[in-house]
Amino acid sequence: MIAPAGRKLGKYEIQQKLGRGGMADVYLARDTELDSLVALKLIEHSSDADTRDSIEAERRGVQLQAHLAAVDPRVARVYDSGDLDGYFFVAMEYIDGQDLNELMRRGPLAVEFACDVALAVAHTLDNAHNLEVTLDGKDFHGIVHGDIKPRNIRIDARGEVRVLDFGIAKALSLSRKLTRNEFGSVPYASPERLDSGEVNADSDLWSLAVTLYEMVTGLQPYQSSTTAQLERMIRSRIAPPPAPDPCPEPLRRILMKAVAPHPELRYRSAREFAEDLRAFRAGEPVRAVSEDLDATRRTSRGGGAGLQAGQEARPTDDATRQTARGVPAASAAVEWPRVSRPKPAKPWPVGVMRAIWALGLAVVLFIAWSLFSSYRLYARGAEFARQVETEQITDPNDIWTQWKELSGDRSSSWLLRAPRALVKQKLVQSADRVIATYRNDAQQLFEGDWKRARTELAHALEADPDGEVRGRLRLCDGHLARINGVAHRNPSALNEAVQDFDEAQALLPKSPDPELGLARLYVYGLKDIDKARDALNQAESHGYKAGARDLAQLADGYRDRADRVWWDSRNVRGLPQEKEQIERALADYQTALGLYQGIVPYGNSSVQIVRVQTDMESVQTRLRELEAPVPAAQPEKTAGVLGRLLKALVGGSKAPPPASPGETSH
Repeated sequence: MIAPAGRKLGKYEIQQKLGRGGMADVYLARDTELDSLVALKLIEHSSDADTRDSIEAERRGVQLQAHLAAVDPRVARVYDSGDLDGYFFVAMEYIDGQDLNELMRRGPLAVEFACDVALAVAHTLDNAHNLEVTLDGKDFHGIVHGDIKPRNIRIDARGEVRVLDFGIAKALSLSRKLTRNEFGSVPYASPERLDSGEVNADSDLWSLAVTLYEMVTGLQPYQSSTTAQLERMIRSRIAPPPAPDPCPEPLRRILMKAVAPHPELRYRSAREFAEDLRAFRAGEPVRAVSEDLDATRRTSRGGGAGLQAGQEARPTDDATRQTARGVPAASAAVEWPRVSRPKPAKPWPVGVMRAIWALGLAVVLFIAWSLFSSYRLYARGAEFARQVETEQITDPNDIWTQWKELSGDRSSSWLLRAPRALVKQKLVQSADRVIATYRNDAQQLFEGDWKRARTELAHALEADPDGEVRGRLRLCDGHLARINGVAHRNPSALNEAVQDFDEAQALLPKSPDPELGLARLYVYGLKDIDKARDALNQAESHGYKAGARDLAQLADGYRDRADRVWWDSRNVRGLPQEKEQIERALADYQTALGLYQGIVPYGNSSVQIVRVQTDMESVQTRLRELEAPVPAAQPEKTAGVLGRLLKALVGGSKAPPPASPGETSH
């Protein structure tokens, strides 16, 4: 799909790309009739089954979203939808503001703000899960979002919470299973969804709970360096660690209940989840805490020493009972206590005094040992940092190995802050050289280079977590998945590469590198030259200047598409569609030829020029045949075997004369 700035589709003028998801791209566009901005979602029509299913789901989803937006102001309004210039389009309300991903780059959010955001989203999910509507004779009893995550929750210019991108899952009833996993993000997927692919109300609530956990703590409940390992951790049904301080205890209990390993232990509805969040904000008791206290109380009743099952310990003393009613007990009204001279304290036994002295000495020795140990760790860290700075240690593997030996289980200690920052810097610099080599096309890179860079970034992230380092890590993941997908023609790996590059783009919004990876992926893996050119345009908007490597990629993409269209034209030979397809192939060949000629002698451009020119001659020959007028039958000028045969058929029953030695047949 290609929709550069300035292109018009009907009354909509494209201004810039906002993002992509699944098979759709979303653009900021201007409605030229109303002079207003809209978010324009586009899906290019195609004959493959996945695209057809996606478009049909979106058609139903548009109607469902319109009904939901009518009852919930947090859902984007739908203005128009339909088919236009080869695309299915949806024109929706453009919501300006910042999503939670952008807000959390500066760290965790305030607890009160995070709870208010989660409460608003819970209300929207409650409205969606209980929506009753009939479309085209089909009853929908509740719809799901299917992809709740920080990027799909936006705070608009007025400070209001808005829920974005109900996506394809919005067109599925709560009883429908989604067998493909690309419509959700693994970090926010529940264990049941990862097991079965089922998207329902429970999976929406799990995603909201993970998002709230991340807002409050700045971390996700489950963390791993690879998507596969992260999925295994979530599916293990092992509860994540409780949210650390300074998370308030009632909110910690709410989060523990919301991400409990088994569905029956979690909140059963968005309304129930919202009610606990509202109670927490109001300073009232929350359900998650009271349930836990009830369990404790039942345990103490059943297993207390000296108590029967089901029996409570209660006061039995009459005096106590009378005092509780406000009536003085007889023993309580005797007399006031007399003031007496205090007796001198008895000296402690010698054994007790020795124990106290021994304990005091042990405390002093422990403090002294701790101070010495801390100083020794600091000194070793300073020496290690000096060796790295003076380049006595230069190899990234040696730097990491010695850092692990030095830090042990105290890698996060403030005493090692300086060497920790230096280790991270050196590892990132080494990985950046690989990324810069690809960006500048300085030399050829191999799979081993990307693996080495990925390992270095994973170590840097372990030393000191950072969003930009995570973005570089996702970039390396994208290139590795791209190489695997192209080499083995693996669609799953290619889709994983798109997801990795998209995540890298979100974490590195000013970097052209994710778009450069996508451009190569679209040319050689997904065979979509329009998206490749769009990605390259996005890279240039971030300050990147396209070089010979990029132009060669585009040329290869246009040549490849021309080959496919030229070959497919044989399936419609003699039909009106043939000329249209051949003209499209010729246009792509001409574009490829111009690109190759502009980069000579880069790569094998000279060889490709000869090949494209040869293919163009074949295409032009066929095009001339189609454009040539059909001559009227003239027997005396008709030559060749076919001509004599036509003459015989026109002239009667005479048999055609034999071919002369100089004639050729076609």
